[in-house]
Amino acid sequence: MTKRRALKHGMACLQASGWPTGKKPSLLIVIQGRYNKDYWLVVLARHGARLKDLDRLIRDVWVECCDHLSSFKIGGVAYDSDDEYSRNAMGVPLSHLVSPGSTFSYDYDFGSTTSLDLKVIGETPVAPPGGPLCLIARNNPPAIPCDLCGGEAAFILDDPDEDIPHYYCRECLSSTDHDPDCVETIANSPRNGVCGYAEDPIAAHLWYPPGWSTDGIVPEEPDEIPDDDEAEVNAAIAAVIQDIGPDIDAFVEEEGAVYGDKDACMAGDTIIAFCTFMHLLYGAKIDAWDAPSVQRCLIGHLAQNPIFLDDWPESAVPILCRFLSRMEASGRLTNASELIAALKQAEPAFQEAATSPEKSQAIFGYILMKAKEAGISITDIDASFAFAVKELARMAGIDLDNKEVRERLSSLLDSGITEAFSSRLCVTMIFERCEDFCKRFKDDTILEHCRRIVTILSDHPTAPLLRGDGVLWSAAIVYAACQDEDLIRSGKGAPPLGQEISFFFGFERASIRNKVRAMRALLPE
Repeated sequence: MTKRRALKHGMACLQASGWPTGKKPSLLIVIQGRYNKDYWLVVLARHGARLKDLDRLIRDVWVECCDHLSSFKIGGVAYDSDDEYSRNAMGVPLSHLVSPGSTFSYDYDFGSTTSLDLKVIGETPVAPPGGPLCLIARNNPPAIPCDLCGGEAAFILDDPDEDIPHYYCRECLSSTDHDPDCVETIANSPRNGVCGYAEDPIAAHLWYPPGWSTDGIVPEEPDEIPDDDEAEVNAAIAAVIQDIGPDIDAFVEEEGAVYGDKDACMAGDTIIAFCTFMHLLYGAKIDAWDAPSVQRCLIGHLAQNPIFLDDWPESAVPILCRFLSRMEASGRLTNASELIAALKQAEPAFQEAATSPEKSQAIFGYILMKAKEAGISITDIDASFAFAVKELARMAGIDLDNKEVRERLSSLLDSGITEAFSSRLCVTMIFERCEDFCKRFKDDTILEHCRRIVTILSDHPTAPLLRGDGVLWSAAIVYAACQDEDLIRSGKGAPPLGQEISFFFGFERASIRNKVRAMRALLPE
């Protein structure tokens, strides 16, 4: 339905709705995307409705993602959502500012801004049936073509490594190499594809006329794109066991006799993991392995093991070398010497990759994302830590339902890994909050600056990030990065970006600036 037909239909429905009439007329307001007018809303505003009511409707129906700041501009005057810094807050009634024929504008998020144009198209004696505002019409979702086949797209792939999002139908998305966490259903909003925006039908439902359901607002999401990773890994493990399972069992038994049960378990896990990677990556049985492939597998894949004993990085290559020697002695290999030499050559790079801070940060960033999806607050250290342990165990292929495996994990935690995990988790949570704020910027300049600051502070001998409020640390790091990139300058008044940092993290600017000053004493000149 076109906007004109929707307006005509909406007016007729209003007259026949049986909704109450107000003592003073209600306003009819059209809202549309400034740069894409295919997106539009028609809103009925009670005479006493305030700007902040309209702001809330726009957020709930169309734009809310990270609680960014917003602002109306009416007659050259800005009315901002941040009461603390605005002289013209949004508590003003709409009827005091606009009337039929008035035009005004709205901006949400001053980093990746969504801009809207609004116009009061008329008055009516009919009032919303409940509350100050009611949505009476909106556009049908515009058809967006699939990037590959040209058919109608259903998904948006917003990869942070790409400059622009990509749109795919279900079939074409299944054929692409993509990160499932970067895929969302297409939103019927001018903020589609910006800052990870996703529609919230529960919030939007508050502004719809009686009789609507959340399913009618946002259609039920299509089934998830099938993720065959787990099945593929299980199939690879089964293939490895079928091929050389008895050899692995015999090797582990020999390791136990020489080095003890703990090291034997480490040896078994290492061999199974390495052989599985080789099967997944190259489809190769052990007699087809070559030097370049074992080096790539060692550095690029085995080194990403998320959970291990302190001596595993030094033990893994010797374990593999002993296993290869045994396999040659049993007649299953003829090039063990070549493979062993390749592994030893790659061992320093493997150890560096296995213990790198970037690896830890990436792993814990992934875990925190999963924790958020599970409804766990990242400010709850205990809950986050418990979730992290379980997720790390899952990533490492540890079966927590197995009593023997649980005992092994318990001994691993008792070995001192708990404190290290907790420290890594705290640092990662600080950076995650910085990353959440930096989504509003068009490039990664500020984010990378934050990353450098976090790295310096996490390596500092006094471990400052483990003391004090983690959220305040995040705010100070972002603020300092913005200062260093000349986005926040000293002078009179509160800079808009400084206001937004304060609002986002929930701290007064004075507290953030004090933390920045203290933090700079820990940073190199």
